[in-house]
Amino acid sequence: MTQVLRECVIGMLTAGMSTRAVACELNVHFSTISRLQRRFREFGSKSNRPHNHRPRVTTPAQDLHIQHLLLQDRLRPATRTAAATINKRISAQTVRNRLREAHLHARRPHQCLDLTAVHRRNRLEWADAHIRWCLALWRGFLFTDESRLSLYRADGRRRVWCRVGERFADVNVVDGVAHGGGGVMVWA
Repeated sequence: MTQVLRECVIGMLTAGMSTRAVACELNVHFSTISRLQRRFREFGSKSNRPHNHRPRVTTPAQDLHIQHLLLQDRLRPATRTAAATINKRISAQTVRNRLREAHLHARRPHQCLDLTAVHRRNRLEWADAHIRWCLALWRGFLFTDESRLSLYRADGRRRVWCRVGERFADVNVVDGVAHGGGGVMVWA
């Protein structure tokens, strides 16, 4: 309940309206109005009582320091950031929590080519030279980067779902060839 709504409730109650009438008028449950009225009567306060939360280990300045460290080096692990925090010994989980509060989340980085300034200039010149090509000419091209085409299976890690004790069951064994069966490198 907002502070403005609380003040409105107290105003209506002091004007002589009943708890249920105020609740009906403001579309709030009557027990909420009743608790607010009792708190106002006992303590003279319209705000929520202070909660006994666990105290924060870091100060707002340290929270900003953690954010700046990560924004300067996006690949920096939380463990190294925790060790670099000024005047406090905090856990990596605390660092992750502070970053999550700042809407910074750990994700897998996007993989791309490492292009130098020369590569970028050459690509731009090539694009400028071919800017007036029609669709029929473009259909004759296949754009790829350096890629490895595996002849037998993907090179990445594979997983199989199995129950305890079924490691060597036939359904959980995958046939393979030494060194992945080879592959072909393609450059374009």
